[in-house]
Amino acid sequence: MELDPDTTGSFQGIKRFVVLMLENRSFDHLFGYLKVTNSKVMGLTGIESNRKDPNSTSDPAIKVSRASSFVMTFDPGHEYYDVQVQLYGPLKNTDPSLPPIANVPSFPAPMTGFIASASQAVDFSGDENLVMECFQPDQLPVLSTLASEFALFNFWYSSLPGPTWPNRFFIHAATSGGLTDSPSTGQILTGFSFQNGTIYERLGAAGKDWCIYNDGLPQTAGISSLRDEYINPFTKRFQDMDDFFEDVTNGKLMDYSFIEPRYDTGNNYLDGNSMHPLNDIRQGEALVKRVYEALRNSQFWSDTMLIITFDEHGGFYDHQPPPAAVPPGDDSKYSNPAYLFPFDRLGVRVPAIVVSAYTRQGTLIGDAPDAPATVFDHSSVLATVEKRFGLDALTNRDRIANTLEVAINLITPRLLPTEALIKLPPPAADTAVAGAANPTEIFAAGAKAPLSANQTTMAALALACELKITPLDYHAALISNHQKIVEQKDAADYIQKVEGQIISRRKSS
Repeated sequence: MELDPDTTGSFQGIKRFVVLMLENRSFDHLFGYLKVTNSKVMGLTGIESNRKDPNSTSDPAIKVSRASSFVMTFDPGHEYYDVQVQLYGPLKNTDPSLPPIANVPSFPAPMTGFIASASQAVDFSGDENLVMECFQPDQLPVLSTLASEFALFNFWYSSLPGPTWPNRFFIHAATSGGLTDSPSTGQILTGFSFQNGTIYERLGAAGKDWCIYNDGLPQTAGISSLRDEYINPFTKRFQDMDDFFEDVTNGKLMDYSFIEPRYDTGNNYLDGNSMHPLNDIRQGEALVKRVYEALRNSQFWSDTMLIITFDEHGGFYDHQPPPAAVPPGDDSKYSNPAYLFPFDRLGVRVPAIVVSAYTRQGTLIGDAPDAPATVFDHSSVLATVEKRFGLDALTNRDRIANTLEVAINLITPRLLPTEALIKLPPPAADTAVAGAANPTEIFAAGAKAPLSANQTTMAALALACELKITPLDYHAALISNHQKIVEQKDAADYIQKVEGQIISRRKSS
């Protein structure tokens, strides 16, 4: 399809966008050690630290250090309340059996409560220190190479100090509708909607094609309008990840493509490639490598912007305090009355890379430490797409967001193999860490293990989708059977069953 010319004069040859949003890693956790080779990276000096009790100078300081494993033994807390503790530290607590109470917010945030927060989530003493471990470039060769070959963002933050679901809503709708935590089962069954819709309605109204690619159950199916697209057997709006690579090869890539990684939540992330801390981070590296190389070696290389970012920090340490933010200004029907968060502050900083043929090697966005930081968050993606295609903003957040054509800084595209890599290095071998853990031994969903909060959430999303494709007469039985899911293996089997039903409908249409 012939796309509109660039009427803004700032995007060079960019005509389409591919967005890959991964999970739960902070900037320092993945890129902090890049400062060793590039002093302008706002990363680590090596002396940053946290204490289990930030209020005690006698408590040993745990410094940042090289990551000791590609997988975690636990999932660090990152709900809204957890992040408050991480940012501002806990108040003094005379009863050690009680969870920490978040300190009063102060600005800039001291960033002192990461270990205090993590210590409430682990079963093994000392494992809380893992949130202070950070990967060095040889441990993440795919992402580190892209960060040095294209544009790395020093000041890209998650859109609110909270977990996956509300932060992902911001990259689709520039709002979470007031949601600050992971959703309840009831909210998922009802489905989420936002006062001004999503970027997908804006694209469709403007005659732009879009597609969400995923393996497994996509989180975007939590949005009511997108759930209808996902379970529709005739839709082309949701496709398997293999279809993305076929579309690139066959010249059918859409104007806007959003990639959801494989979560494998039901099976405790064992086979996931989202970079969630409970799956081997190298599987996510392999996904990034495959997406980049497909685009780089296709006809779309010279007209596509690839945006790689992470939904939120996952409870991992970052030293950079979150800045102020503009509230979205839409309705807040999903707000938690216990918090009354006004959405006037961003969340913890996350990694972000922009890749294009018009991006100069070694571009660092926000490379002047003494100058005011140019801040980005997930709504910057929407603001960029809206600017390029002439679309109206969704909320006040994307209306004022900084846009990403700042990473378009070449007039002549990098086309030759000597100008832009046609292949990336493979993910790291086990030797990159001492005694790399075997995720199969740690994370396989146990037959008798109770459901985690994330498994409960995704099982509810599976039920919501199954109800959509099943006659009303069977709904009571489906709900009754769902209520009997209390163990991990049952949840994994159920989610996979629903995924199979929807894939079968799609293939038979």
